[in-house]
Amino acid sequence: MSIPPIGGIPSLPLVNAPGGGNGTPAAGFGDAMARGLQQVSALEHQADAMAVDVATGGPTKVHELMLATTESALAVDMLVQVRDRALDAYQEIMRMQL
Repeated sequence: MSIPPIGGIPSLPLVNAPGGGNGTPAAGFGDAMARGLQQVSALEHQADAMAVDVATGGPTKVHELMLATTESALAVDMLVQVRDRALDAYQEIMRMQL
């Protein structure tokens, strides 16, 4: 019995620095937060739809609903942590003496 090898780690997309060589501007922090909010909102809507489906006797299974609600809750928690860290960094910058 042979054990298959572990696959490689997928490469991450390259992020261009502001004013990079290819002429496309890099996405800012506000854009990243907006995308994060949209993704969290989509996860919440998906979990809500699954809850309605389970409650009305649809084909969605309870364990799928629990996975979706947990994923949604973790996404919200992570987004709140990012927001808190960003606010802490902003407040620290504002406290700096010039």
